[in-house]
Amino acid sequence: MKILITGATGLVGSKLSEVLRAAGHKVNYLTSREEAIKSEPDNQGYLWDVKAMTIDPGCIDGVDTIIHLAGESVFQRWTDEAKEKIMASRVNSTQLLINLLNDTNHNVQHAITASAIGIYPDKWEGPPMKENEVPPTADNFLGEVCVAWESIGMQFKELGLKHAIVRIGIVLSAKGGALEQMAKPVKLYAGAGFASGKMWQSWVAIDDLAGIFKHITENQLQGTYNGVAPVPVRNRPLMETIGKVLDKPVFLPNVPAFMMKLMLGEMAATVLSSQYASSSKIQDSGYSFKFSELKPALEKYLD
Repeated sequence: MKILITGATGLVGSKLSEVLRAAGHKVNYLTSREEAIKSEPDNQGYLWDVKAMTIDPGCIDGVDTIIHLAGESVFQRWTDEAKEKIMASRVNSTQLLINLLNDTNHNVQHAITASAIGIYPDKWEGPPMKENEVPPTADNFLGEVCVAWESIGMQFKELGLKHAIVRIGIVLSAKGGALEQMAKPVKLYAGAGFASGKMWQSWVAIDDLAGIFKHITENQLQGTYNGVAPVPVRNRPLMETIGKVLDKPVFLPNVPAFMMKLMLGEMAATVLSSQYASSSKIQDSGYSFKFSELKPALEKYLD
């Protein structure tokens, strides 16, 4: 298969590109930087400019599936300008792809778009949330972004393509991402939980997240899937397990919520929210997790 990936130089996209190519697939990718373009038999780059709403139409030549991951990082202080970039980068980039498909002869049959578990209600203490249990309104800005992102992504289906959405949890990886930031204070014996420490953290190993996208691609699955591991954990046990793996005990009291909000502003919602998401649907589709439990994943990614 030939697959077009947006966000291919990011944390998830770079791993996914590696996994797909190792499986014998060819990857086209979009970048806004000319110096990032490669021209290899299984890895071909193309230019796009989301602000200018321009894209090289050659990017979809021979492509079977589009995997759309691109979006401004949410891990920054949420100023009005940053919030506009976070929202616009997702909505406008999706619209740019829709416009390209509308205006160009192509053979694309399948589109997979990213979202996040931030779409689910905060502080949920019932059973793990399944994909059909989304409330009509979002709890916070991140939820609003997810709702808008998923809504515009439905246009792929309106074009006659098979369409899937992956709601991504907290991604654990060796470099970059949430785990690296969580481990830093632990390595200095300054690790602690956040607020009550009882928030659910629906995590996923990056190897499994790439595997989920690959599984959906190769089987042309449709619908919405949670990109989370089968066994979520609460915040304090997560931090304590990081400490055990690093042999750096986590003994300090939790950082109060008001301190997190002072340090991070509105973005504190990304670490204080509690989403308890189910992995049952992707498992029922035939995907087998490499890392169902937290500790083996941490042992792989932490050094």
